[in-house]
Amino acid sequence: MVAIPSLPSPPELTGRVRAFAADLPARLRHAWSDIRRAVLISAKLPLGVQQLRRQRTSAILALAGVTASIIVIFAQLGIENAIYESSVRVHRAVKGDLVVASAGFQSLQLFTYVPVDVVDAVAANPKVRATKLLHFGNMSILHEGMRAPRQILYYGLDVEQPAIDAPGLAENLPKLRIPRRVLFDRLSRPVYGDLLDRIARDDETVVLGPRDAQQLYRQMFAVGTYALGPNILNDGSLIMSDLTLVEIFGYQLDRPAFIAVDLVPGADVGEVVRDLRRTVGRRADVFLKSEFIARERAFWSRDTPIGYVTNLGFFLGVAIGMVFIYYAKYQIIRSYLPEYAILKCFGYDRWFFLSVVIQIGVCVIMPSLILGAAISWGIYAAAESATHLGLSLGIRELSLAFVAAVIMTLASSVFALRRLNKVDPVMLFD
Repeated sequence: MVAIPSLPSPPELTGRVRAFAADLPARLRHAWSDIRRAVLISAKLPLGVQQLRRQRTSAILALAGVTASIIVIFAQLGIENAIYESSVRVHRAVKGDLVVASAGFQSLQLFTYVPVDVVDAVAANPKVRATKLLHFGNMSILHEGMRAPRQILYYGLDVEQPAIDAPGLAENLPKLRIPRRVLFDRLSRPVYGDLLDRIARDDETVVLGPRDAQQLYRQMFAVGTYALGPNILNDGSLIMSDLTLVEIFGYQLDRPAFIAVDLVPGADVGEVVRDLRRTVGRRADVFLKSEFIARERAFWSRDTPIGYVTNLGFFLGVAIGMVFIYYAKYQIIRSYLPEYAILKCFGYDRWFFLSVVIQIGVCVIMPSLILGAAISWGIYAAAESATHLGLSLGIRELSLAFVAAVIMTLASSVFALRRLNKVDPVMLFD
């Protein structure tokens, strides 16, 4: 029969836990002392740098592979940020303390609208100073400088009380008091021909909208520009007055895409939000401007495949870089196994070996990070000129890429250390 070991009694177990807890600070101080000593020794004895310099083929392959992975990481971060930020350009341009949108609002791109009775209920609140409606949709346009019609977004607003603001909009708004006059987004992608040049050259540029019931093109006149920018789905936009919407499309002005709400001076924003939410019930949603932006970003990150794809690309870039760094470390360790065995005989512990492999990783990752950032900056510039999505290499991208580089270095060092732990001084006598 096999004897089953007896379990410690609760008092005995409690005593062991207390003894371990009491001894823990001393253990941590001892471990920290060992780590510090190993780092100082490895700094004075740059063994990893010297070995990497001698293994030039492995170093070059690792440098190329890690640089490629860093570029992939920067690309994923840039694309993700550009998609999210371009999707909320209109949201950031809202002029108001609050925003009222359709019930269960997710994104403007779903083309929902606020019901008629909600518009009246919000305006009736005594704490509300003004309600500014924004109408949103898309249509096709054509002009002499285009080969074929092209889809474009349009925003309809009250010229006297605009719901949004953008560079160049305020000075051009008076021109929209005349029906059929529109403003063109000068940051639109270059798919609309020479429309921007025509607007700069002429006071009025004829633009043909979609066909009417008689299959005739609706005629509009571009009289100025503003700067807003496209998003991932749309190449550009127009702004027109609500009266132009009525004249051209027979638009119903009592069903806006959202309402920008101005409160009376001194009003408690939180209290007004609660009052409006009770008033509109389930017929609409009431947001702070920051909540409105966050809801749109959440739609793109969670309810579309974009967030999953970009996150997957980021982790793949980290994994690829980690593999290449580990490859360089593995080749060096395999080439210098006898030397490592001798160091082990001399009493160098695992913290020293960890410092060496981290040193190798840093020598690979730092040039790769600098080179990858420089190449990615050029890629960003080329992509931005074509997409106008706001691609830029900023602090966020650099910080996340640096974190990814640290993860690559540490993870590959742990795996390389496992190989070094198998080094046996006895192999010197084989």
